Amino acid sequence: MADRWTHSTDGYSFRFFSPEQIDQILREGATRGRVGSHAAIERILKHEPGLERPTLWRRIRRLKHASRRKPYERSVWSPEDEQTLRQGYRVGWQEKQGAIRELLKRHPDWLPRVIWRRAAKLGLTGRKNKRGPERSRRPWSENEDRILLNLAGYKFAKAIARRLHRTERAVRCRLALLGKSSRVHREGYARHALADELHLGSRTVQRLIVEGLLEVRDPRITKRSLDDLSKSLHASSTPGADLHQAEEPAPDQQPTADVSESPSALESASKTSAIVPTRSSRAKRFWAEAARMLGVSLEAVEKYIAKGVLKLQDPWVTEKSLRNLCRRHGSLINYDFLNQETRDWLRESLDLFPTAGEAEGRQMAASRKHARTVRKCKGCGRAIRGNVYFWHIKACSKLRTNHSPALQTSHHS
Repeated sequence: MADRWTHSTDGYSFRFFSPEQIDQILREGATRGRVGSHAAIERILKHEPGLERPTLWRRIRRLKHASRRKPYERSVWSPEDEQTLRQGYRVGWQEKQGAIRELLKRHPDWLPRVIWRRAAKLGLTGRKNKRGPERSRRPWSENEDRILLNLAGYKFAKAIARRLHRTERAVRCRLALLGKSSRVHREGYARHALADELHLGSRTVQRLIVEGLLEVRDPRITKRSLDDLSKSLHASSTPGADLHQAEEPAPDQQPTADVSESPSALESASKTSAIVPTRSSRAKRFWAEAARMLGVSLEAVEKYIAKGVLKLQDPWVTEKSLRNLCRRHGSLINYDFLNQETRDWLRESLDLFPTAGEAEGRQMAASRKHARTVRKCKGCGRAIRGNVYFWHIKACSKLRTNHSPALQTSHHS
C-alpha cells in the first residue's frame, strides 16, 4: 500500500497521516456521497498540504472500484466468453448489457472495464479515434484550466468542450477534479420579460444595467459583437457614425415594452441623485478591457451597450440586483401601472419600497405623462400604453392590410 502511494505521489513523505489512515478516511467519506468525499479531502489537505487534490480524487475512484484480483493479473478469455461478447454486441444495446452481466457472473473478479477493453480490442465498439493517438489523452494546460474555470457555471459542458476541442465527458471530469460543478446557474429574469412585467422600456432596463443598478449574470461582451463594431469603426472615418445609426430604430422594429422612458430624464436622474451601484466593478472591468481593445473610452462602450450594438454574454438580470433596485430605488418603477399580482410579487418577494429614491422618480415624472394615455390598434386590437403606439402602427401587419389606421384613445388618471 505504501509503495503505491509513494509511486503516485512522487515520493511524498507523509507527516500526519499514514497511507492506511488516508485510505480509511477517503473510504468513509465516499460512503456519504460527493459531500462526504469533499469533506474527507479537505480534512486530509489540512494536515498534508503537500498532496494534490487530483491525486486524492483518483485514490477515491480506485478505492470505490477496487478489484479482488491480484495486481497486474491478466484476464484469461475463453472462446465461449468471446462468443458471448460478440453475440451481445451484434444484436443490440439490451443484449450487450445482458452479455456483460453474464460475463461478470462467470468471472466475479472481473471489472466492467475489462470487458469494455476486450470489446474494443476485438473491434466490436465501432469507435475510432479521429484525432490520433497523440491527442487522445493529452494533459490539461494552465491556459485550458483558466478558460475552463472562467466558463464554468456560465456555459454548458458541451459548449466548453467545443471551445477547448475536448469531449464533454473530459470537461466534466476535469471540473470534478478541480472541485467545481458543471451545472449552469439559470436563475434570473430575461430583460424583455422584466420590462413587460414592470411596464418599463427595454432601453430603460438596458440603461439600468449599464449604470450598475441592475446586474446581469455574465457582463462580458461577446466576441462577435466586438469584431463587428471594430470592423465598422475601422471602415468609417467617424467613429460616432455607428452609434448614431444605432440610436435610430428600424421602421419595422417595435419595442417590446409598453412604456419607453426618456433617455435624458433617466440620465439626469442618475446624475442628480446619489446612486451607488450594488456591484458593478466586475462589469466595469470587463467593459474597460473592451474599450482598450476598441481604442475608445469607457463611456463610449457603455453607450454602445445601452443601444444594443455590443451584446453581453448572458444578459439575464440577477434576482439579487432586482431586489436591491426595489429596496433602494423603488421610485424608478411606476407603481401605478402595475397590476395587483405584480404588486404583490414585488412587495412580498422583492421587498419593494415605492417611495425609495423619490428624487429619481420626480425627475422622471414629466417623461411618464404620455404613459397615462392608452390607445387601441384597429388592426390587431391590442391596447398600447404611451407613445409606443406610434411605433406599433408602423410595423403592424394587420393594420397595413386594412389601410385605415383609426385610433381609439382613452385616458386613465
